[in-house]
Amino acid sequence: MKLFQTVGRRKIPGYKSMSLERELVVLDPKKVEYVYFPLVAANNVPLEVFVKEGDKVKVGTKIALKQQFSVPLFSSVSGTVRAIEKRLNVTTGRPCDHLVIKNDFKMTKEKPLKKVELDASKEDIVAAIKEAGIVGLGGANFPTWVKYNNVKDIHTILINAVECEPYLTTDYVSCSLNAAKVISGARYLQKAAGASKVIVAIKVKKEQACNCLKEAAAPYPDIEVREVPDRYPMGWERTLIQTIFKKQYDKLPSEIGVIVNNSTTAIAVHDALVEGSPIVSRIVTVSGNAVKNAANIVVPVGILAETVLNEFEVEEKEVVLLVGGPMTSNPAKDVSFALTACHGALTLLEKVVYRPVACLRCGSCTAHCPAGLQPIEILRAFEGRDYERLEKLETLRCVDCGLCSYVCPSKIEVTDMMKKAKTLLRVHQSRKK
Repeated sequence: MKLFQTVGRRKIPGYKSMSLERELVVLDPKKVEYVYFPLVAANNVPLEVFVKEGDKVKVGTKIALKQQFSVPLFSSVSGTVRAIEKRLNVTTGRPCDHLVIKNDFKMTKEKPLKKVELDASKEDIVAAIKEAGIVGLGGANFPTWVKYNNVKDIHTILINAVECEPYLTTDYVSCSLNAAKVISGARYLQKAAGASKVIVAIKVKKEQACNCLKEAAAPYPDIEVREVPDRYPMGWERTLIQTIFKKQYDKLPSEIGVIVNNSTTAIAVHDALVEGSPIVSRIVTVSGNAVKNAANIVVPVGILAETVLNEFEVEEKEVVLLVGGPMTSNPAKDVSFALTACHGALTLLEKVVYRPVACLRCGSCTAHCPAGLQPIEILRAFEGRDYERLEKLETLRCVDCGLCSYVCPSKIEVTDMMKKAKTLLRVHQSRKK
C-alpha cells in the first residue's frame, strides 16, 4: 500500500531518431553459421530437449520445451544439431548449457503450425497460443497463454506500444510496418479473453506508427488507438493502466478487467494463428551513443550478440553493452551470449564513471518512484539487514525502472542497491519457508 502519491514519471531524452534514420536492416542468413538456445528457464529449471546431436532440423522445428508453463522453443534455421555447450545466459546472469544448431543456409521450413480462425472458441485460441510458444516480447518473456487461461470478467485488451526506454524503437518500427498484424493479433487476444474492447496505447509524437495503427483499426469500432504522454516509465504496466483507466490493482491487471500485451506480442499471435509461423526471428534495435550507424535489424532467434554487432560501427572507446535499454538493463560481461525471443535491443554507451557523494536526503528518488516506494529507506534497511523493515517497505514491488538512479543528484546507484535488497529479501523469505 502506498503511503503517499508520487510524481511517478518524468520526461527524459529518448534519442530514438538515431535508429530511425536508417531503414530496417535484414541480416543475411549466410552470416549466421550457428544459433544457440539456452537449455534452462529463467528460474534455472532445465528444459525438456526433443532433439539430439546429429539430428536434422528445419526452420520451425520444435526443439525444446520450458516445462514450467509449457512453452516450446523452435529452431530459427535449418541445419544440424551439433552439440550442447556452456555459454553465458544473460537472462539468468550465469553460464548454462546451450543447444547448438549449425545452419545449412537453406532455410528449409517445417510444416506450419495449425492455423486458427477468429471464430474459433476461446479455448482453441488459447491452446494455439500455447502451442506456438508465444511469450511477452516487450522483455517480460512471460507465457502469453497463461494470461488468458480461464480468465473471467475481462472488458479490455490493452496493447502496449509505448516503448518508453531511451534509444529503443523496435515497437515503433514493428507498428509502422505491421500495423495490420498488430490489430489482427489484438482481435485474437480480444476473442480469447471475451473482452468487449481493445485499446492500443502509443506515445505522443509517434505520428507514423500511430497513423498506421489508426488506419488498420478503422474498420473495427471496438478498437481504439490511444496516445499517452511522453513520460518515463509510461510503458510500465501500472503507470499505463493508471493513465488510461485511472485505476489501481493489487497484483494483476485482470483484477480490474484488463489484460496487457506488448504490440510485438500481438504481431506474434497473428503470425502463429493466421500464418502458422512460430517465433523464429525478431527485430532488434542496436543503438547508443557509441554506435555510428544505429538501426533496427531482423535477426534469427539464437544468434550471438557478437554476430549482430559485427554489422555495426562501434566507437573506438571503452563501451558498455546493455541487453535492452539504459534505464532497466545490466551491463553484459561479453558479447558471446545468444539473443532469445524476448531480447529486443542492444544498447552501446560510452563508459562514464560517476563518483557518488553522500545522500542529500532530498527525497527525489521517493518523489519520482512510480511504485510509490521509499528507496532511501529501503537502502537503509538493506544496509542494516533489517528484513522486517524491508517487508514493511514493500521492497519487492520495485520494478527496476531505474528512475531513482536517474534523478539522484548524488549519483548513487539506487536501482542497483534496490535490486540487491530484493535479492536479499527473497533469500530470507525462502529460508523462512
